[in-house]
Amino acid sequence: MGFLDKLFGGKKDTVTPGGSPIYRYDSPEDYDLRTPKESGVYAPEVEKRFEELFPNRESRVLHEIVSDLVHVDIHVMWPTQEQDFFVLYTTGMSDLSMTPDQSIPEKDRRDLELAELFLFLPGSWPLSKEGMPPEEAYWPIQMMKFMARFPHEYRTWLGWGHTMPNGPDYAPLDSSVGFGGVVFSGGDGRLGRLDTEDGRCLRLLHLIPAYKEEIEYKLKYGMGELMKLFQEKDVPVILDPKRPNLCADFKEVLDN
Repeated sequence: MGFLDKLFGGKKDTVTPGGSPIYRYDSPEDYDLRTPKESGVYAPEVEKRFEELFPNRESRVLHEIVSDLVHVDIHVMWPTQEQDFFVLYTTGMSDLSMTPDQSIPEKDRRDLELAELFLFLPGSWPLSKEGMPPEEAYWPIQMMKFMARFPHEYRTWLGWGHTMPNGPDYAPLDSSVGFGGVVFSGGDGRLGRLDTEDGRCLRLLHLIPAYKEEIEYKLKYGMGELMKLFQEKDVPVILDPKRPNLCADFKEVLDN
């Protein structure tokens, strides 16, 4: 199956013991390219926020050449001597509103409609200041671009605590890693929420690659328990492609 072909995400199918609704999607039918109506609506404000949070960094933008629904660019901020990690974030995902579950009160849904994604890569990640990244370094970027477009593709939403497997069998996100899906985290701090100049709430979601058993553990016990486990085991905020599976012994399958 392709990269994240079938996901938890849109039309509610059931609810796990941990209170997580499971949604299912089939691959979309063929369609003509849907040219974005707008591009980079909130990009200047998102760029300003990340430049404030991670100052004095060189940066570049991996511009999308052909776009469907939304024009998603990946911004790359280079490591510094004090902070030896890359900062990657999207712009363009927030050009369109997502579609939160109708069971959420209307007054709360509006604050969940806009989002952008970010993640941190180690300073040793083979990214270049010119040209496209090498194939072995590209999978986190591909993942971000796919996820940024996904809620618009399926008319759903992404938010704190959402998890997505890479297909029904949790196929590895890349041949070099064992992660079989992703978890979305975020909060209300400056690296979690951006109040835009036009009065909207834009969520900044941390995209965390995760193992199948970690995602199943979250479905059983809830996002709070998974994050507690991550904190107890000191899971690094910066992506470690070789980090151990914290729930390797968890065998219960909740997606039947």
